[in-house]
Amino acid sequence: MNKNVCLVIRSAKAVILVLGFLANVIYQVMSEIYVDGTKPLKRHSGDGVAYASFAAHKFRYLNITPLVFASVKEVGDCGKLCVDHSLCFSANFAAFVCEERKLFCELLPSDKYNNSEKFLDSSVFHHLSIKVRNILM
Repeated sequence: MNKNVCLVIRSAKAVILVLGFLANVIYQVMSEIYVDGTKPLKRHSGDGVAYASFAAHKFRYLNITPLVFASVKEVGDCGKLCVDHSLCFSANFAAFVCEERKLFCELLPSDKYNNSEKFLDSSVFHHLSIKVRNILM
């Protein structure tokens, strides 16, 4: 093959590689989603992002009627289920795994702040509540 043809092919490959790299960078910059870490809860609002900042209360149980009962592999799965359920504001989860190596999880329609008289000691449950900021600084 002619040396000039080989040079043109190498140059074309280099240009394609650079253009591919630039296209990837532009895509990542344009599709970047900003997550505001100052908010304790964000549910899906069209951008596909949902998160919550939970506080764990060991050996505590919010004694209200659950929205949903679930069996999960780990505590984070219970928290994710709560974030994904529009009516969930806290969760109770088993302090110990069952024989299937799963945790029992209850998604709750309220929180310990609105039901403080029902926030009880427990020997078998822990509680997850969405963190709130202290506004009385």
